[in-house]
Amino acid sequence: MTLPAAVRLVTHLNAAATDPSLRERAPYAVQGGDVAHHVIDANHLIGLDPWQAEPLAEVFDRLVDHPGRPWLLALPSPGRLAPLRGPAELTRSALAAGAAVVASGGGLALVPHRVGPAVQWMLLPAEPPAGLPTSYEAERQLSETVLAAARVLTDLDVAGGTRPKDTAIELAPGIPPRQRLAADRAARLWTACSAALDDDGSALSVYEADRRRQALQAVRDAAGEALIAALNWQQIPRC
Repeated sequence: MTLPAAVRLVTHLNAAATDPSLRERAPYAVQGGDVAHHVIDANHLIGLDPWQAEPLAEVFDRLVDHPGRPWLLALPSPGRLAPLRGPAELTRSALAAGAAVVASGGGLALVPHRVGPAVQWMLLPAEPPAGLPTSYEAERQLSETVLAAARVLTDLDVAGGTRPKDTAIELAPGIPPRQRLAADRAARLWTACSAALDDDGSALSVYEADRRRQALQAVRDAAGEALIAALNWQQIPRC
């Protein structure tokens, strides 16, 4: 799953931009328990050798200082691409990965691809992303969606899914407590729904399975938007 890596990257990039003392250790916090993180600049967007993968630690300062910062998280799914606005190469790559980190001013995005115990970040051109709801708006929508999904699952008498063992996310220092709590709740729901969508929850018919899938997908989508909004430190408004 590339969600934890994308969350770590976006929060540490933004944190290091506001607190230079974090720059040295931030790349290793992004790496977490992975063996390695590398950056591939095939399009020569930030001046790296397009034929060589560079360690994230050696590229991190360039990303922190990118003129398009701050950085936003994107969790695209078919039919729900926001805040991504293209181009097509970025959209395809981000959909395949399930996540991306995009500069709010446009120009650059990073898409994570897991390679065994390591992560490769592909640098791709990016249009300026769409504006976002406030964290409060996204939290409210998520709560309403969870209640609606609970009613559907109760009526169908099917399981929502098994709670994943550990869904906590690692965030950089400096995030306000309210947004940290909102991000943690949203990430837990996003992860739980993603896991639950991999089975039918003991549904007895195609109709039940489809209704269950729709309810869980709605929660997953709302949780993704709430997580993105919670980590949008500068509160870039919806356009």
